Amino acid sequence: MEKEWSTDELKQIAQQLGKPDGPSGIATAERMAENNGGMTARTIQVMDVSEHDNILEIGPGNAAHLHLLFDLLTTGHYVGVDIAPTMIQEAERINSALVKSQQASFELTDGEHLPFEDGTFDKIFTVNTLYFWKDPVKYPVEIYRVLKPGGVLVMTITDKSFMEKLPFTQYGFQLYDRVASTEVLTQAGFVIDSVSEEVDSTTGMLGQTVERDILIIKAVKS
Repeated sequence: MEKEWSTDELKQIAQQLGKPDGPSGIATAERMAENNGGMTARTIQVMDVSEHDNILEIGPGNAAHLHLLFDLLTTGHYVGVDIAPTMIQEAERINSALVKSQQASFELTDGEHLPFEDGTFDKIFTVNTLYFWKDPVKYPVEIYRVLKPGGVLVMTITDKSFMEKLPFTQYGFQLYDRVASTEVLTQAGFVIDSVSEEVDSTTGMLGQTVERDILIIKAVKS
């Protein structure tokens, strides 16, 4: 029998997905790393990483996926920014060797500003964070600013058609389809290179196999 979730439980799930905190947040991040694994792997593939790239990830969670990136990134550098202190701590713990060697670093941000100089990064990527952006008009402009001319942003989300079926997304989520998500980027000055509509197989909250429609958007700073 499918579990009946209370309003408080649904709000708590939504809050932890948006900003994982404490022991529950650590557990949530572990589930997200597993459930979003396929989306993250495809995002990295579409990003077409070069060995020397300077890469920024927005909202890495616990960053358990970095081994996928560093199979490709040999002489470059990675920075992950997150709004959750718990996630920064977990990401640094899980990737302690990369942090110690100064190949990777993690920074706490406010979700509105990026503490980097103009044109710092060759590539930027983010998976399933768009729903939580405080200002989806100004934040893409900030992302555009820290990307080098000709640099690439790959933004992957789960399509609105699937997300609106989940009971917790009515609390604090802004959902997007193909048109709305690409418009967020074009209004900031990005040129859309490609949009891939795919089906991702993952595991639901009750352990069941779930197939969801996802969008992988590759955009370029002109």
